Amino acid sequence: MISIKSRKWVEAGKILSKDPYAQVKCPTCEQDILVVQDVRNERNLDEFERIIQCPICIAYNALRMKDVDVAGGRGSAENNV
Repeated sequence: MISIKSRKWVEAGKILSKDPYAQVKCPTCEQDILVVQDVRNERNLDEFERIIQCPICIAYNALRMKDVDVAGGRGSAENNV
């Protein structure tokens, strides 16, 4: 069974995977908006990690994502890459 906090992180990840500028409250402390930073994978340029972190409690999570612009689709990883 997945915890409520884990469900909230999954939901935050889904939202921020589509829109890195979305205002999502920290699932852990619920005191501030999560900060998003995209970090390019230098060994595989069509991948990047989307780091999601709370500035208050420092809880974080990361999503490994494909840069669809590099992979031949639409959109790109433009947020702090």
